[in-house]
Amino acid sequence: MRRLLLTLSLLLVCLGALAQAPQSAATPKPAGKVELVEGDVTVFDKAKKARRVAVGEVVHEGEGIVTGRDGELHLDMEDGGFIAVRPNTRMSIAAYRAEGDDHDKSVFSLLEGTFRSVTGWIGKFNPRGYQVRTPTATIGVRGTDHEPLVIPQNSREGEPGSYDKVNVGATSLQTRHGSVEVRPNQAGFAPLRGQPRPRVLAQVPAFFKATRHEAAIAARHEAVRKAIEQRRDERRKLLQDKKIQLDKQKAERQKAIQERRRDQDAQRRQQHEERRKEWQENRQKRLQERDRQGGTVVRTGVGERPERVLGLADALVERAVRRADTAEVEPHRHVVEREERLGKRLRDLVVERAALQRVRMRDQRDAAPGGRRRVADDLERPRGTVDHGPLGDARETGEALRQMTSLSTISPFTTCRSTISSMSARST
Repeated sequence: MRRLLLTLSLLLVCLGALAQAPQSAATPKPAGKVELVEGDVTVFDKAKKARRVAVGEVVHEGEGIVTGRDGELHLDMEDGGFIAVRPNTRMSIAAYRAEGDDHDKSVFSLLEGTFRSVTGWIGKFNPRGYQVRTPTATIGVRGTDHEPLVIPQNSREGEPGSYDKVNVGATSLQTRHGSVEVRPNQAGFAPLRGQPRPRVLAQVPAFFKATRHEAAIAARHEAVRKAIEQRRDERRKLLQDKKIQLDKQKAERQKAIQERRRDQDAQRRQQHEERRKEWQENRQKRLQERDRQGGTVVRTGVGERPERVLGLADALVERAVRRADTAEVEPHRHVVEREERLGKRLRDLVVERAALQRVRMRDQRDAAPGGRRRVADDLERPRGTVDHGPLGDARETGEALRQMTSLSTISPFTTCRSTISSMSARST
């Protein structure tokens, strides 16, 4: 039982590792670099694994940030912006992309607490790509320094809902019931209960408290405004150089693939040429061997010499004669059927023999000097002339085939009997 439990535990561990493998294989996009960390600050990755961060470390897209009562975290964002996460805050970087084009985006999710955000080039050049999502509202910006804040239910700090204080620029606080624009030194509010439209408060609530680093944070707005375009141009140039390098590597890979294909094609052509030369040499050797033997080698479908095939044909003729004699004594139905099958086999044999003789005649014509003249003499010889050469044998077999096919009105027994007798007389 213990061994079974151990096996199941190992199996679950392996399955868990396989399930997390694709997530770990994907490289997360950097969102910001830590400039300051104080007190209780914890960062959670996409797998909900907690870690402590230090100055100089990178926080990535999809990670969450939780601060305690004395915790504060400052981030230098990739688009040149700045974020200061206040104490008692729970937030996450839902989506982030800063490559200097129209597809850049910066989406934050604020569940509780507050942070101060000085937007970078995303908020200036692509304001629709910047959002802060809270449980009751969505906050959009136009080149802004603002402070979103969320008070959860059952909190003594104030009325539950989403707030947004604007220091520079403007924001829009939007819910499904409407939206409102918030200007500098104002605060907007979207309540958690009921269905009222978001509104601008008469004064900024007292729970927007400054921290001891507030002066440095306020100075960051001017620094960000001055350096934002330069940082965007640098990012564009860096990505363009990276793209050029990737294109160069891709072109080199394609060139290497083409060279490898050319080498393979050249090797295949060389092998083909070697096989062709080898075939020609073997053919020349066969022709020389045939000339030395003084005969003709005829290649048939089964790789046999024509003399052997003709010998088998003669043996079948003699056997057919004997079977025809037997059929004369025992003229039964099954004997007649056997005779018909024998006649069909005999026809096939005659056709094959004529084809073999034609092959032999062609080879002799090509091999012997003046071969075309000899073939013409054979063709001019009268039909009745007795000739035991290859052309004469072919003519005899053709004559036998014509006799067999012309006697269609005679009974099968008589046809086979007369045909076999005539071929037997010719062969003797």
